[in-house]
Amino acid sequence: MDSINRNRPNDSIQKQAELSALIGRAQESVASNKSFNQPSEAPSSWLEISSLGRQAAIETSWLNNIGRARIMAQQAESSIDTISNGVARTKELLILANNETLSTPDRNVIAIELESLRDQFNQFTQAQDSYGGKLFHNGDPIEMRIETNVLVTPSPNLQTVTQSIDIGGVTSDLDTIMNDMIVAVQTGTVAERALQLEHVDSLTNHFSNLLADQGLMINRLDQQQQRLEQSQLTSTERRTELENTNVPEAISRFQSLLVNLEAAQRLYAQSAGTSLIQLIG
Repeated sequence: MDSINRNRPNDSIQKQAELSALIGRAQESVASNKSFNQPSEAPSSWLEISSLGRQAAIETSWLNNIGRARIMAQQAESSIDTISNGVARTKELLILANNETLSTPDRNVIAIELESLRDQFNQFTQAQDSYGGKLFHNGDPIEMRIETNVLVTPSPNLQTVTQSIDIGGVTSDLDTIMNDMIVAVQTGTVAERALQLEHVDSLTNHFSNLLADQGLMINRLDQQQQRLEQSQLTSTERRTELENTNVPEAISRFQSLLVNLEAAQRLYAQSAGTSLIQLIG
């Protein structure tokens, strides 16, 4: 009958080989600071790292959109602010024009300045953005995606800015409103000039609301950027945690493997010695 020890040396040698391979990997892990080199060594970590990489790429594209949207939003805010200041000047001129002591030449001078403001308003509303397109787009507003289900409009369209202005319950456009004011100053009655003062208040409210909306838009973009940057930082930290070697843990494991290898070698030596004695006997 074969001895029960006949297969023990081979089993012990195989175990020692496996332990030596694990020790080699542990040494390489500490030296390279990589917890694994092949997906098969840590499948779950590899899958998570791949998922983190895909998410990081998506978030980077969203951050790029946010950067572009912010530039457009800030340009729109600046243009609307300039128009709003021009409207404030328009009100000053209308108050001055309502002074009944003014002569016709004086009113004509005021009308000329109002015409200049009207032309400036037209220039600002037809301005281009930094990317070569219209800052205030004619038609449907331009939307930009900054998250999976989140679209933003960095600047209002032309209709919102100049063509849908509520003046005393009636919708009118900026050019018509300014022309009516110019005519009222040049040839209008006292009542007509007084009415234009009411209209300029509506105009002031219109651009103030637009300016407030742009401020909210820029704040929203800033908050979304901070959220995405924090998400990317968290992902980077998690990826580093998965990829890099935990040195204290690796050293502890290395030492444990060495102890196991030494024990396996002793057991093999004892087993081999016993088999030899039995064979001699």
